[in-house]
Amino acid sequence: MNMTFDRCALTGYALTQENLKPVTGSFVEYETEIVGRVKITLPAYDELINGDFERYLIAGICKDRTLKDEDPILIDSNFIREGYKKLNPPTAFEEKCASFLMYLYQAGGMENKEFEFYSSKDFTLAFADPEEFKRIMDQLVQDNFLKIRATNNLSQRRNLYRGVKLTNDGKEKVRKRLPKMPLFGLVSQEITTGDIEMDKKINHARQLFFDEPLSMDKMRSACETLSYVLEPLRKELTTFLAARDVSDFFQIVNNFDIRHNKETTKVLIHAEQLEWVFYTLLNSINTYTKLKNKGF
Repeated sequence: MNMTFDRCALTGYALTQENLKPVTGSFVEYETEIVGRVKITLPAYDELINGDFERYLIAGICKDRTLKDEDPILIDSNFIREGYKKLNPPTAFEEKCASFLMYLYQAGGMENKEFEFYSSKDFTLAFADPEEFKRIMDQLVQDNFLKIRATNNLSQRRNLYRGVKLTNDGKEKVRKRLPKMPLFGLVSQEITTGDIEMDKKINHARQLFFDEPLSMDKMRSACETLSYVLEPLRKELTTFLAARDVSDFFQIVNNFDIRHNKETTKVLIHAEQLEWVFYTLLNSINTYTKLKNKGF
């Protein structure tokens, strides 16, 4: 297949040789400031260039994974049609507003950091196209979640936003969406199972999950480690917990992308989802250990 890779398949913007990696197989890889790292099969590249797909949502997924220092996902023909939906990107306008607000908070807005954005360059941060990005900015200002010191209209399609800051209302809006983490005390509790190797795995999982810099891959690996701690205890758990609850518990780790990656596996892309899984796993181990030590 003779193809020329001179445009980003997700944005239509020009690519340079500096952006591209050598094409040695059935896919092309490139990286730009706008979309981050992209890995796409040759047929999917051609389809995106010539067809009508949710390319801006996919661009947002690529940018988000790059910012989290995660490997680029392989974009193939199935992914651009249905596969991207498994990653649950924000699709509705309000969801994109909330997602972008969360990004600002975590990128320094919680510490009163100022930002500068170009509507023609930074739209992927909101999983939006450039025009929708401008409407998202307008909405967040209207809702008093953002303050912008100056907006410069560079052209009909380009705005420069300078001195962008989260307001107190914006910070509070984000905090309400953050997990409350009522089980955070589990992190400092000593969980001793009586098995030295098992205890090492638990401590390793804790370190993976909380040590800086945080990443989705490290959090997912921590959850996987805890699931392997519990696997050999599966039968014994039913002595202390309802058999149905134990079965439901293992369905969690098997049906989400913690230990398996099947066609039906639900991919977790938000830290809050992995926090829920991690604390469920850790609390199950803690409860089992305490009840066993009490001789129940």
